[in-house]
Amino acid sequence: MTTTPTPARARAGRPSRVARALRAALVACLVAVPLAACGGGDAPSDDGDQVTYGGGDEAVVAPALADVTAPAAADDRGGIPISAAGVGVAGEGDVVVDVYADPWCPWCQRFDAQYSDALMDLVDQGGLTVVHRPLAFLDARFGGTYSTRVVNALAVVADESPEHYVAVLHALMAAQPPTDETAGLPDEEIARLAVEAGVPADVAERFTAVAATPYRATTADGGTEERTATSRVFAPWVAAATHQAALDLDEVRVPTILVDGVPVDDWTEPGSLTDLVAAAVAARG
Repeated sequence: MTTTPTPARARAGRPSRVARALRAALVACLVAVPLAACGGGDAPSDDGDQVTYGGGDEAVVAPALADVTAPAAADDRGGIPISAAGVGVAGEGDVVVDVYADPWCPWCQRFDAQYSDALMDLVDQGGLTVVHRPLAFLDARFGGTYSTRVVNALAVVADESPEHYVAVLHALMAAQPPTDETAGLPDEEIARLAVEAGVPADVAERFTAVAATPYRATTADGGTEERTATSRVFAPWVAAATHQAALDLDEVRVPTILVDGVPVDDWTEPGSLTDLVAAAVAARG
C-alpha cells in the first residue's frame, strides 16, 4: 500500500510562508511511499542504526503484531485507544475514530492542532473512543530515524505512563521539526517535552533503551534468514503497527481518519470532523 497525492487546501489569504509549508508537506507526506519501508540503510545487525527494527537493514521483513511485544495500552491492531474510561480502554458501544498518523508529517501536525482538544472534549463526554494509530514510515523518505524514535517514545509512554499519552502526543506534534531537517529533534528534546507533559523522568529515560532483537530478512535466493540487530525496545512494535496499517486499509494517506470504519475524505474545514463525530455519537444514543 502507498500514500496517494491529494491537492493542497491552504486557505486564501494565509501568508506565503504557510502556503509554502503546506505545499512542502504534500510533497513530503502524500507522495507514494511504501508503508513497509521501515528501514533507511543497508547495514544489518549491530552495525546498523541502533534505533529501527532490523537496524536499518533494507532486507528486513516486517513483523506481525502477534509476534512482538506491544505497549500495555495498545490494542491488537497497533493502536492506542482513548475513551472516557482512560487511555488503553475502548468504550463499549462507542463511536470509534481511528487516526492514522506519522509524527513527522506536517498534515498530521495540522490535524492535531485543529482537532486534538475538540476530540478529547467529546471523549470526556462519553460515547466516543479515539484510537491513535502511530505510523513510522517517513524515515525512509526524509532520512534518519525521527519517526521511529518518536513512535517508540510514545509506545514507552503508552506502556508505563498512559495517563500522559495524549499530552505527550500533542506536545511532540506541536514541536515537529521541518521535514528538511533529517536529524529531527534529538532524543534529549523528545524526553524534555515528555517530562514537561507530566511523564516521570525515569520513564522518559527509557525512550533510548535498546535491546538485541532477532528479525527476519530476505536473502538473494528469495528465502529469508534470521539476523539480529540492536534497536529501541519498542521498535519491533513500531514496525509491526506500521505494517498493520497496510493490511487494514485499501489506501493509506497521512493522516487517515476513519469514523466507525468509514474514511473521512476532507477534515480540513474547521469543525467539520467534530460535527460529524458529535452527530454519530448522538445517533448512537
